[in-house]
Formats: sequence, C-alpha cells, structure tokens
Amino acid sequence: MDIESRTQSLLLTLLTSLILLTGCAAETEVFTPGGIDPSENSATNNSTGDDAAHGDPDDAGGADAGSEEDASMQPDAEPPVEPPVHCGCPLGDGPYCGARATALAADAGCALDPLVTRDDMLYGCESGVWTEIEACSGECQFDETSSLLDDLCVLPECECFVQVAWCGSGAAKEARDRGCKIPLLPAHRGDILHCPGGEWAVKQTCDDGCVEAPAGTPDVCKGESEYLLPLKCPAVANCTNGNNTGTHTGKDHYAYDFGMPIGTNVVAFRSGRVFRVRDVSGPGSACYTGGSTSCANYANTVEIKHDDGTIGLYMHLQRGTVTVGDRIQQGQKIGVSGNSGWSTGPHTHVQVQSNCGSWWCQSIPFRFGERASITRGTSIVSQNCGP
Repeated sequence: MDIESRTQSLLLTLLTSLILLTGCAAETEVFTPGGIDPSENSATNNSTGDDAAHGDPDDAGGADAGSEEDASMQPDAEPPVEPPVHCGCPLGDGPYCGARATALAADAGCALDPLVTRDDMLYGCESGVWTEIEACSGECQFDETSSLLDDLCVLPECECFVQVAWCGSGAAKEARDRGCKIPLLPAHRGDILHCPGGEWAVKQTCDDGCVEAPAGTPDVCKGESEYLLPLKCPAVANCTNGNNTGTHTGKDHYAYDFGMPIGTNVVAFRSGRVFRVRDVSGPGSACYTGGSTSCANYANTVEIKHDDGTIGLYMHLQRGTVTVGDRIQQGQKIGVSGNSGWSTGPHTHVQVQSNCGSWWCQSIPFRFGERASITRGTSIVSQNCGP
C-alpha cells in the first residue's frame, strides 16, 4: 500500500474512534448529589455547591439548618446569682473593730453594712444597725480567738510630759488631748504623778485624791477636812500669812490670811448659820482702807456658827452680804473682800474659833481640804464649788 493509501486509512480509523467516543458521552447518565437536574445551568450548580460548602449566611436554607443545629448544641442556661445575705451583727450586739467585722463577714459569706470600711475604726452594732464609735489613733484591738465583744481602741503610750507634779486626773485630760495614754492610769488617777528620768512614776499617793492646779502650778493631795478655801473654785488662793507667823499669835494663832483684790467674792468655807455681821467701817472712815493697831476693833466681819458650835470668822471685809439667821451652805457667798480694820493690804483673814461671847475669840486648829499644810507663799486651787 502506497503512502497516500496508508494515510487515508489512518485518518478514517481516527475519525471512527472519535465518533464512537462522542456517542458514549451523550448516552452516559451524569450522577449528581441530591438528584439535581443535570440540565440546570452549571454556573448555578457551582454557586449552590460553594454556598453550601462554605455556609454562606445569605443562603436561607443553610442559615436555618445551621440555627437548628447550633440550638441543639447549646448548654443549659445558668440560674441567676443570688445577692449575698446581710451579716447583721455577726456575734451579737456590741463593739466591733473594722478588721474583725470584715473577717467574720468573709468567713460567713455575708455582706457587711456599707458603713464598715476601715480596719482601724471601732464600730457599734445593735439589732443589725451599724454606727461609727471612734477612729482609733493607735490600733483597734480584739481577740480573734474569742467571741467576746470587748473590742477597743488602744492608744500609744504618752511620753512623760510632767515637769514637777501632776494630779493623775489632770494628766489624763492632757493625755486625751494628745491622743495617747498614761500607763499608770486609771489606777493612780487620784495620786500625784511625775517623770524622774523621763519615765512615768507615782510621786505621792493621796488618800483623798488630788487637787488640779492651774497650768504652771504643781498639783497637790487633798487634805482630810470638811473645810474648803473661802474662794469659789477654781480660783487660786495665795496665802500671805499662816499659823503662828508674823502677827498671827495669841487669838490669831491658827488663822490664815489670803491676799486678794478688794471686791473679791468671799464664800463660806463650811456650812452653818449666820451668827453675827459687823459692818463697822464704811467708805470714808479712818479704818475702811486699812490702819494701824487702833483700827483692830473696826474690821468688818461675818461670823458663821457651824453645827458643832464652833464659829467661822471672816475678817477685813469691805462688807457682809448676808443676814443674821440665814442658813449658809459651803461655797455660798457671804461677803466681799476689803481692807478694813488693822490691815496693811487687801486680804481676807479667816479662822475657826470657840464661841466666847465676843466677835473675836481664841482660834482653834483646823486645816483646809485642798491641802493639809498651808503656809506663807503657798498657792492653792480652791475646790469649794458649792451652790
């Protein structure tokens, strides 16, 4: 067979094979998932397949199916959280340090009153109602192992500030103002304190308590006596003449002179009844503003008879302000100080005497309650606070 004949035969074979292949493709059934009609546009088929594969949210069918599936896989909803129970007063009514109250609430899992915010605050709780008692300048102390409510503020110890002598009660007031405490108190509240070597110590034990003198004046123990100074508390009495000194001899042996400006109110040093009032020197008279021995019987005086029969004599007054027969209480005004009679300067002379029938009798020993021993130059704060 020549070349031309072989070429024609090969082309015919190829053409026959092509025809056979084309026929098979037309008769073959195309398999598609879900029975999709193969006649549908292939672009549509491809688009649908992509949306389904990627879960396009714009596809309504895909979104519904996804929502149903998600809902079926959601866990059960948690119940709402209940607020904590209010604590009330965890250990009952009483004082609570803030730190104790906070710890008790945490242990019990309850809620405290919003007022309770500070560990160093002492609070009070009564029937579930909280109040602030004191902001502790030191620490708020409590025993966490005990349910006993004895919580309290504990102050730091004061540096010793006494220069000479200070009554414990007065020192306590100063310590309170300074925001500190004195280690000897309250046991020695009525004794005299001092600071040897800068340390707190008891200088003198007072059987009847102590007298709080003005600033700058050392405090002293009270004496055991029913007599108090003839000045209204808290005036300071300055002794210018004591017992058996200077002119205080004879009848005046146990007398006291207290210097004071003219016009000072004089009060009864002991209760009693007005026995005698002598206003024998008036303004303008020779003995009204002081004189020599010739004026000895011209001092204006008031006498108070005590319940035991003794007489309290008040001498050198400007005038008396009471009437015979009046019942007088200790501390009640009986006259106004002056300089009448035998006197070298404004003062009031006092003494206790027997009833001898005269205005001026022999003095008898006595002592004032503010201090057992009073001599010339002594300054004492009166405790005669009477009516």
